Amino acid sequence: MIVFVSDLHFVDETAGKHNTKTEAFRIFFEDVRWAAERRREEGRPVDEIKIVFLGDIFDLLRTEQWLSLPVSERPWGSNTKKTEEHANRIFDDIAAKNRETFELLGSRLSETEGFPVEPERVYVPGNHDRLCNLFPSLRKKVRQALGMAPGDGPFSHFFQDIDHGVFARHGHEYDKFNYEGGIGYRHSDYMRVPIGDPITTELVAALPWKVMKHPAVGKLTAGEQRALRKHLEEIENVRPFSATLEWLLYQVKSNLIAKEAIEDTINELVQGFEKLPFVRRWYDHHDRWENWVDEADKVQAVLYLLKKFGLFSSEKWLPLLDKAKEWFAEDELAKAAPGEYAHADSRIRYVVYGHSHDPLQAAVRLAPGSPSPRADVYLNTGTWRTRYHKCREGLGFIGWKNLTWVTFWKKEERGLDYPSFETWTGTLKNDPEARS
Repeated sequence: MIVFVSDLHFVDETAGKHNTKTEAFRIFFEDVRWAAERRREEGRPVDEIKIVFLGDIFDLLRTEQWLSLPVSERPWGSNTKKTEEHANRIFDDIAAKNRETFELLGSRLSETEGFPVEPERVYVPGNHDRLCNLFPSLRKKVRQALGMAPGDGPFSHFFQDIDHGVFARHGHEYDKFNYEGGIGYRHSDYMRVPIGDPITTELVAALPWKVMKHPAVGKLTAGEQRALRKHLEEIENVRPFSATLEWLLYQVKSNLIAKEAIEDTINELVQGFEKLPFVRRWYDHHDRWENWVDEADKVQAVLYLLKKFGLFSSEKWLPLLDKAKEWFAEDELAKAAPGEYAHADSRIRYVVYGHSHDPLQAAVRLAPGSPSPRADVYLNTGTWRTRYHKCREGLGFIGWKNLTWVTFWKKEERGLDYPSFETWTGTLKNDPEARS
């Protein structure tokens, strides 16, 4: 029995209180235990359980701590020794904010949660926890936090289990903004800094931090200031990603007093971002004359719209947004999943990714076989974070929380002739906040 979860995004809460409560993990473990016990009642006891944490478990990017440090000491700077020191401090703060959860994750679950066997924990890093695989000091802390065997060696960037017919990776490999390596997928490829890292910190995490320092914000009441900060802190949870600019537009409309602060801050952050040495080098490397709409062009176009935000902060610029959305509309992970079978073991039936935050099960193909065709399926593990979804009718966003996990069974565990899977996604709408 193998269970996958991903995109938990444990944070230090300096850029927003986004951590999942410990109770959610107790619900998760209760379901896993119950599923294993159900097999035992059917006469097929589960003798092995693996819990695979499929990336973006520890979010060392969505924090304000990097913003008060010299650029050279940030993850896209040149002072690697200092970066490691700061990353360790941020990780320790994440652990402190999630102390109860990590105590649960690191415990003997056969004793604390009644598992029939002690689960093996497996960790596959994503893009937001890239630093957790870069430094031995952090690799050691990750193992301790998740209840894994001690050590400080590099983590694998994929997971596969032939008996369960599954191959998995985080999936950011197919996101050109969050993976900077080559198709060889070596460890060194994953350690290269993608443009998504500074975007998350220097723009997304910095926006509420900087806006709240603007003099105009002082004209708002304490309650209005709290609401403004919360709404800006949620920007990375907006779905689809292409609706992010519209989310900003709604903040300007609903906080007219803070309009000046938001527009000034966006302009300042974009200008500062484009002056970063890393960003300038990234532009030089990715801006290709033979491709008129390359990755650099897309980033530059979005930043241009942000710089003009004060000029076009009304519905009049929505047609421009619609044009930009076309660049980000395609699900690159779903597009890439069928290609995994070309190099995978012939017994692999299921490909699993995280990263997109969208739980998904997609039929890939029926491969010829005996006595019946083999069913190949792509699955995405979603996220446990709150997401704000753009309304299909009218303007506005509505948010809710999800919990998603995917379980795979050996054929013996289900009494079938092939490995099988089941998924569970729970949805909780308990937040009255909606944006319009």
